[in-house]
Amino acid sequence: MTVAFDRPVRDITVRAGTQTNCGGFAQISADLEPAEQFAFVDAHDPQRTGSRDQDLIDACVTAVRRGVVEELTSIGQGELPAVLFVLRRVLAHEVDSVGFRNVEAGRKAVIEAVRRLSEAS
Repeated sequence: MTVAFDRPVRDITVRAGTQTNCGGFAQISADLEPAEQFAFVDAHDPQRTGSRDQDLIDACVTAVRRGVVEELTSIGQGELPAVLFVLRRVLAHEVDSVGFRNVEAGRKAVIEAVRRLSEAS
């Protein structure tokens, strides 16, 4: 699949899992835009994470980044496309935050950006 990351995609909000099951939950908001090379920027407002546990927040952000890199690498057929991924919001919860759900949320954000780019073409 060839995708042209030639314009910004703003206000991507995705969820992974549900708050009513035991499998965890993740929710993020992000922007994706063209860049000279791949970059992941954590620009979330710490007051809006839902937690004050910095280790938990860092783990959520790291997992989201991993999902973004995995999905972009898959799309780029083994290489990271030149895009800037800006994480605007990440939900961190002491009970519901699970690493694999945040990875899933990162992947879903990229998929949503690609969907919007393809739709607008």
